Amino acid sequence: MDERVPILQNRQGTNVYKRRWYILGLFSFVAILQDTVWNTWGPIDHTAKFLYGWSDELIALFANYGSIMYIVAFIPVVYLLERSLRAAMLMTTGFMALGTILRCGFLQDPNISDDVFTVSCHICAVLNGISNIVVGSAPLVISSVWFPPEERVTATSIAQVFNGLGTGMSFLLASQIVRPIDKYQNATSHDIPSEEIAGIKTDIQWYMYAQSIPAGVFFLFSVFYFPSRPKIPPSISSGESRLDFFSGFKQVFKNKVAWAIAIGSSIPQGIVIAWTAMMVINLTQVCVGKHCLTQHWVNYLGIYSTVVGTAAAIFVARIVDFVKGYLKLTIVILLGLAGVVFTFLSLISLGVFHFHHLVNVQISVLMLLLTGSSLVVASMPLSMELAMEACYPVAECVVGGWISIWFNISSVVFLSLFNIPGIGTHWLDYVLPISCFISLPFFAFRVQYKRMAIDDRTADYQQIE
Repeated sequence: MDERVPILQNRQGTNVYKRRWYILGLFSFVAILQDTVWNTWGPIDHTAKFLYGWSDELIALFANYGSIMYIVAFIPVVYLLERSLRAAMLMTTGFMALGTILRCGFLQDPNISDDVFTVSCHICAVLNGISNIVVGSAPLVISSVWFPPEERVTATSIAQVFNGLGTGMSFLLASQIVRPIDKYQNATSHDIPSEEIAGIKTDIQWYMYAQSIPAGVFFLFSVFYFPSRPKIPPSISSGESRLDFFSGFKQVFKNKVAWAIAIGSSIPQGIVIAWTAMMVINLTQVCVGKHCLTQHWVNYLGIYSTVVGTAAAIFVARIVDFVKGYLKLTIVILLGLAGVVFTFLSLISLGVFHFHHLVNVQISVLMLLLTGSSLVVASMPLSMELAMEACYPVAECVVGGWISIWFNISSVVFLSLFNIPGIGTHWLDYVLPISCFISLPFFAFRVQYKRMAIDDRTADYQQIE
């Protein structure tokens, strides 16, 4: 079938193209890789500290760069996204390829010191952090310019939550490539055979290659074909004009509902994702007698958590696409249930519940973390769509950027707490349920579904919630 011919013509003046799935698929895989690079060191926290003498604060800083650069470079990158989705995608994949390849180049030369490699890791984290702006802001743009209304929430969900799969991918790569060092945790380099140290260094090299090679491939795919939009829009609202960049931000700043959605959704979402990246620090302290959860087991927990969370988010999005007008209610239910689930997880971490066998702890932590994180992850794309309905006709990149920057502010605050002298890590036992419960009052507002009303003029979405 000629791809230049639209495959659907359901609305006057609108068309839907099959190539939309290529656009969504490529962006989603780039999003996975961006998050994989962001969480490079969390899954091998113990290994990195042993091999390079790094601290918990430095490893947290590498993760924090993603949110720091989001805030620092936010305006120019979102402006580029507003001008051209293609240009923004080329910048994103180009920065990711440059950063990861630079890191590999310094690591494979044995004459280069660990300090120089550490500097290359800083540079990679900064470039990847800038890429994070497009990954976080573009899902609403892609779903709006390429997908019809009945697929829009699903497309937003896929584009956004696939980014979270990168956390699981980093845990998977780490568990399969980098050998565990739990048995050496209390040892020094003098106590470990030299061939074992050499093997660990080789593992790290392959771990770096596993990120740089896909980054280069995705950059080439983006150069080859990634248009900003189709010739004919997929919906009535997609074809209508939007407020210009600065007028859009001015409108968002004046919108109380936009502030409530941004702050209310960013608190649990930012904290849960950042907590997951650092959970090796916390969960390896959960013990039964002398037996504790290991870094290797927690890595697999991260994999399961992201995969199940992604599947849950897409499932919820499909339901919302069919049952329109209940975005806010769905978000409140999801976050409320997540708060309850995380409360039980916190009680296990605090030792309130006692277990006789470590396997019982593993099952409980697995079920609770998978359920709680899935509920929070499923609320993420719904928050973006709700904000877009409340802020329309503000441009999608502005609304997506607005929600995402608050998500990153939340992550920055969370990860910066590690730099407070003497704070320790016990506060990690409380933060998940608190983040969910304190977000609920922010959703005490009425919302108008403005964009839905334009795409379906036979329905009245103005005062459903």
